[in-house]
Amino acid sequence: MRCSACTTVLLSILFCAIAGTPSCAEETVSSRITGATLFTNQALVKREATAEVDKGVVELLLEVEAFRVEADSVTAKVFGEGEVYSVQYKEIYLEEAPQENIRVLEEKKEELQNQRVLLQADLEIVGKKAEFLDSLIQFSRVQLPKDVQTAFPQTEELEKTLFFLDKNMKELAQKKHELMLQTREIDEEIELINKELTSLRQTVSHAKKGVSVLFNSQKPQTISIEASYLVSGASWQPFYKVDVPLDLKEMNLTMFAKIYQKTGEDWDDIGLSISNVVPLKGAAIPYLSSWILDVPRPLMRKPEAKCLFALGGARDGAVEEQLPRSKADKEEGEANFIQADRKELPLSFEYTMPHAFQLESRDKETVLPLFSRGISGNYVYYAVPRINPYCFLLSRVTADKELLGGLLNVYFGGRYIGKVYLQEKKAGDEFRLNLGVDRDIKVKRETIKDQVNETFFGKIQRQTVVRDFAYKITVENLKSKPITIQVVDNVPVSRTDKIEVKNVTITPKPKEERYQDQEGVLLWEFTLAPGQQQVIDVAVTVLYPQDEKPVGL
Repeated sequence: MRCSACTTVLLSILFCAIAGTPSCAEETVSSRITGATLFTNQALVKREATAEVDKGVVELLLEVEAFRVEADSVTAKVFGEGEVYSVQYKEIYLEEAPQENIRVLEEKKEELQNQRVLLQADLEIVGKKAEFLDSLIQFSRVQLPKDVQTAFPQTEELEKTLFFLDKNMKELAQKKHELMLQTREIDEEIELINKELTSLRQTVSHAKKGVSVLFNSQKPQTISIEASYLVSGASWQPFYKVDVPLDLKEMNLTMFAKIYQKTGEDWDDIGLSISNVVPLKGAAIPYLSSWILDVPRPLMRKPEAKCLFALGGARDGAVEEQLPRSKADKEEGEANFIQADRKELPLSFEYTMPHAFQLESRDKETVLPLFSRGISGNYVYYAVPRINPYCFLLSRVTADKELLGGLLNVYFGGRYIGKVYLQEKKAGDEFRLNLGVDRDIKVKRETIKDQVNETFFGKIQRQTVVRDFAYKITVENLKSKPITIQVVDNVPVSRTDKIEVKNVTITPKPKEERYQDQEGVLLWEFTLAPGQQQVIDVAVTVLYPQDEKPVGL
C-alpha cells in the first residue's frame, strides 16, 4: 500500500508538471537542415540545433518551413542532462505565410513594380516633349501674320531650327523605344514571379510550423537537438545508361537518380541519401498474344497489348550531357562519375552521396549518379514480323535487387541510339534488354493464300464458310558473322464450338508451341551463317458460320 501511494504521488507530480507546461515560455531555436533521405514520393529530413537552457522545464521550437509535414513522423533526440517529456509537430496560424522563398519573391516583385512606375513617368515626360516639338512643326504650317512674314528667319537660321527639331525628335523616339523595351522586360519578370508565387501558394498554409520539444533540464547547460520528419514534395526516379561495346562483350550500366525537390525548404550543404524502399513500376515492349477467334459478343473488349520494352524516340539533351561515355571511348585521364556509398537495409538499398549537396526548393530537376558497373549478357536477335518488320538485338541479363523500373538510354560504342523502358524484375529473373533495331537482319512475312470456299469435300453444309490461310516468313542474315535469332508468330485459337481451326501445318517445327504461356503463340530459334536464309511456312484452315464472321479474323 505504501509503495502504491508513493507511485500515485510521483505520477501526480509528473502529470502536473506536464499539464503545466503550456505556461512555459516557448523559445524558438535556430536550426538548420543537415541531411535528407529521399524516397520515391517523399523525404525524411534531419534538422539540428543547439540551445542554452536553464534548469527546469523548457519548450523549444525548431521552426520548419516545409509545405506539408507528416505530423506522426516527427521525432527528436536531446543530448544533455534531463528528460524529454514530449515531441510533437505544431502549427501556429499567422496572417502571412512565413516561407522565406515567398517573402523574397514578393520583395522582388514590389521592387520591379516600383521600377515600372518610374519608367511610366519617364515615358510621360518623353511624350510631353514630343508633343511640344510637334506643336512647333504644326505652328510653322499655318498662315503667318504680315509682321511675322517681314521678320521671317534667314536660311541659316531656318536650317539650325530644322536640325534642332530633327535631332531632338529622333532622340525622343529612341528614348521612348528604350523605355518601352525596359517596361516589357519588367512585365515579363513580374509575370514569371506571379506564376511561381501561385505555384508556391497552392501548397502553403499560413502558419508558423515547427518541431516542439518539451525538455526538463537538470541544470543550466548547452544542449543539442536532432529532429527528423517526413515531408511531401520531394521524390526521385531511377534512369539508366547502358553502353554496349562494338565487340558485344561486357556492357557498362550506370544508374542515375533524377531528383525533384519542392518541399518549401532549401537544402543547403546537406548529407544526401537515396533509398529504393518504394520500388517504381516500369514499362515494357509488346510481345505477341494468342490469336483468338470468336463469334461477335456484346461488350467485346479488345485485348490489351502487354509490353516488355518500348523503343523510345529523340533523347532528352539535358540528360544526355550528364551521361558518361563507354569504357572503350574513355581517354586517358578522363574523370569518372562519383559513386554513392551503397548500404543494404532489410527492405531496400540506400545510396549515400560522398559529398554535401545543395538542393533548392524549386521547379527543377537534379540528376546524380548512384553506381556504375559492368554487366554480362547473352545476345540474341528477336523478331515478331506479324507486328513489326524489324529485327531487334536483345541482351538477356539476370536482374539483381538494385534494378528498379525506369528509363534506359542505350549507347553503342559511346553513340546514343535511343531509349527503352526497363521493366522491374525480381532478383534472379532473366530480362531482355532491347538494344535497338539491326537493319542487317531482314525479316519478311507474306500471305501466300487466303481463299474462301462455301463447301469442303461435300461434307460441310453450304452455310458454313471454309477459309484457307497460308503465309511464309523469310529471315536472312546479311551480316558478316553468324547470328542467333528468335522468331515469334501465332496461329488462330478458337474460343467457341461455332469456329473450328483445322489442318494446321508448320514447317519447320517451332521450338516452343506455347511461348510465354500464350496459347497458339509459336517460337522458332535459328543460328544463321552469313548470307543464309531461313523460311518458315504456316498453313491453317478456319471454319465458321456464314452469318457470323469471327472476331479477330
